[in-house]
Amino acid sequence: MKLPTALGLFALCFAATLPAAEPPPDGLYADIATPRGVITAELFFQQAPLTVANFVGLAEGTLGPAPRKPFYDGLLFHRVVPGFVIQAGDPLGTGEGGPGYAFPDEFVPGLRHDAAGILSMANDGPDTNGSQFFITLAPVNRLNYLHSVFGRVVSGAYVLPRIQPRDKIYAVRIRRVGAAADAFRVTEASFAALVARAKPYPAEKTPGPSAPFDDPDHLLPTDPPRAQAFNYKLANFERATGHRVRARLFAKYTPDTPAQRPGNFIHKIAEQLHVERDGLLAVYFADIDKWALWIGDDLVTRFVGQPGTAQQFTKSGAFHEAKQAFIAQARAAADAAFAAQKKAASADSPVPPAQHLKLETDAMLDGLIFFFEKP
Repeated sequence: MKLPTALGLFALCFAATLPAAEPPPDGLYADIATPRGVITAELFFQQAPLTVANFVGLAEGTLGPAPRKPFYDGLLFHRVVPGFVIQAGDPLGTGEGGPGYAFPDEFVPGLRHDAAGILSMANDGPDTNGSQFFITLAPVNRLNYLHSVFGRVVSGAYVLPRIQPRDKIYAVRIRRVGAAADAFRVTEASFAALVARAKPYPAEKTPGPSAPFDDPDHLLPTDPPRAQAFNYKLANFERATGHRVRARLFAKYTPDTPAQRPGNFIHKIAEQLHVERDGLLAVYFADIDKWALWIGDDLVTRFVGQPGTAQQFTKSGAFHEAKQAFIAQARAAADAAFAAQKKAASADSPVPPAQHLKLETDAMLDGLIFFFEKP
């Protein structure tokens, strides 16, 4: 008996799993046929044209290794982490393969890993995108400005948690609805032009005294290297938005004089990092278990969220209260996340204590980034 082709499997799977529905809104869509059903994703071709062009070019066979063919057809979901992500796009099926080239990151304010069903690029650090992509199974905002978001699932979300390791992608087919999507065609030349316009990674890759992030006393877990990821994140946020967020973690609070208060101490750091007027700085002192914030002078009114001046807010205590409320909210979120991770951990693989500080740092930096992203 003749076996169905990948295209035939796609058609059968597509017909069996998609109910009759109204025509979709204008846009660019990817139908990903799997043994568990069809996942349909809207691709953000106007907001993230470089990343979408890569995905579409590979899916349609206009990019990728020779001989050109639909790249994703027949590849596996080689990585499945329940409650986190499903990952595919590696021709080797090991997590080490790619299309034979790398292209730059594309970070867009407002495109977040804020729900299940977000499509984003897997990478091995800044500007190392290739063919591997993942789909989130839950909100994972800590991945923002580390991985390039380029789409979201609009149909077949029920399929996502059913995907099993080594499940095959039968086929990926691109659908264009409307004139703008129909005009989005990918060639080597058009892709190269998008790559040429991308902003390269702008900062030091290793945390340090002049880098966006530093953990000189190695308070964070080192496997994987969390400090390096935070450094990438803050540098990527700056290249995408122009806004500077900086962070420092110290084992001890060591003021220049016994009477120096933390606020004056971090003011000095803010000046050294050039964020004293229009940037944000978060500093943690482990020995006193205290976070301190520096809000650039030009941002105080916006941070407090009410009419007035920085001088008025400082005198009334409103500025201090706003900072303490921000810190308390971040720490509460970290406490909840840490408790959930401890509950889910197995007895032979407990959550390390340093993970709590990592989660606090996640919450603190995400909060500062969200502050800048707000209109």
